[in-house]
Amino acid sequence: MMKRLLVIWCLACGSVLIWWMLRSEATTVALTDRRMMEDGIPQDQVEAITLEYGGGRTLSFERDGIMWRQVEPFAVGVDAFSARQIAVVASSLNASDYVEIGDDDAGRAQMARLGFDDPAVRVTWRWGDETRVLILGNRTLAGRAWARLEGERLAWLVDSALHERLLDMDSRLWRDRSLLPQAGVETRVIEIEVGSASVRLENELDGWELTEPVAARGDAGAISEWLSEVSRASTQGYLFDQPRSLEPFGLEPPVAVVRLTRRDGSARSVLIGDPIGVGSTERYGLVEGSPTILRLDEDAQKALVPSAAVFVDPTGTSVVRADVGSIEVRPANGSDFTLTRDFDRWVLELDEESGSVEVPRQAVEGLLGQLTSARASEIEFLEYPSELEEAVVILLGLDGLPLDTVRVIRDPNDGRWALENGDGVLRIFPPSFQPALQPGNFGVVIP
Repeated sequence: MMKRLLVIWCLACGSVLIWWMLRSEATTVALTDRRMMEDGIPQDQVEAITLEYGGGRTLSFERDGIMWRQVEPFAVGVDAFSARQIAVVASSLNASDYVEIGDDDAGRAQMARLGFDDPAVRVTWRWGDETRVLILGNRTLAGRAWARLEGERLAWLVDSALHERLLDMDSRLWRDRSLLPQAGVETRVIEIEVGSASVRLENELDGWELTEPVAARGDAGAISEWLSEVSRASTQGYLFDQPRSLEPFGLEPPVAVVRLTRRDGSARSVLIGDPIGVGSTERYGLVEGSPTILRLDEDAQKALVPSAAVFVDPTGTSVVRADVGSIEVRPANGSDFTLTRDFDRWVLELDEESGSVEVPRQAVEGLLGQLTSARASEIEFLEYPSELEEAVVILLGLDGLPLDTVRVIRDPNDGRWALENGDGVLRIFPPSFQPALQPGNFGVVIP
């Protein structure tokens, strides 16, 4: 009899337990399917975000177009994806339970118990004339935490994804690692200073011009490629915020400075300092105006500070070959002669008495190609070695007016050639260059 009663009692208890579990599960599922904020945050419209942490720490972010910046406690670029994720994660919070908080003493006690009297963080989003404030309270077990919208009586038990992002993640990881992200077509001035040496380029109406260390033509293609590379250059990490002095990092004065100025006059500079450690290839860095010390690896340094030769136009002249009407060639050893375009043919003239003779068009076009289109294999900033001069070539327009003068030199030791057109830059070519600088190269024999 006792055994039968015990079995019946166990079955009854089991039935009650199963009923309670099913009831609890059904309630949880119903709540879990509900977003805490049904309308969410308009992620693409948000213009500003403020995070107010316990203890008085505040982080403020503002959007300018597609770019985000931290403005408090100091200015620094912020990764747009990271800023957007704060709203994305908040909008996706799932609620599994809620409590209603009253205005009486019991309600205030409940606020304290859930962590809302001294919240872990208070998040404010602003877009247009609207704001929304989300207050994060205590965390509980099983990856849950309390949160509530300011002005509402309900506190929600939600997943702790936003707590983890705002409280566990280092906010420095949200920062934009780009050093000069706006480098590109809007760039008008490039300045690179390494010690006492400096490079300066200006983008004028007729293209890029090198003004320091010498005045020379800039290579538009190479400069555009460099700007593209620089726009992708990034820091490998943020080391220190708001140091008392920049001197211990070799940033006061800096080892090198790279400054880009845009069309609207705004400028951004990157400072490069001392090596981080003995034998290290990494160096300290700083974006001017942002008091945070960066880590710059060797790739970033090479991208930021290339050789000045990279920026120089490697061709002998900026003259377009189709604009050339005649070519005066004055060899250092030999007779001067002139090549003149005559519709679709070229004629060579030694002097007025000798008359003119038609020469192979291909030979003249080859010389023009070497002077106007061939790209030097090396660039050197040297004083012009007049003792090595092979010839002076004057290019004249179809109207007979001079367009440019190109001086040709050759090193007898290694046979290499060089072109120079008055800018103090030697454009070096291999021994096989061999421009046609004598009448005999065009099939004309001098008696």
